[in-house]
Amino acid sequence: MNKLSSKFNLVATRFDSRTVRLVVTLASLVMFVLAAGAPDSVGGIGMQ
Repeated sequence: MNKLSSKFNLVATRFDSRTVRLVVTLASLVMFVLAAGAPDSVGGIGMQ
């Protein structure tokens, strides 16, 4: 567990906050575009 934690800390400190924000923003934008382009393919509880 300590080895996993140290590897996670190494990866987390490699990127600065601006890069992380950019990646999260791009991922959100891509998911939004995919969901808007195919609204019928997204399933949910109670949807037919």
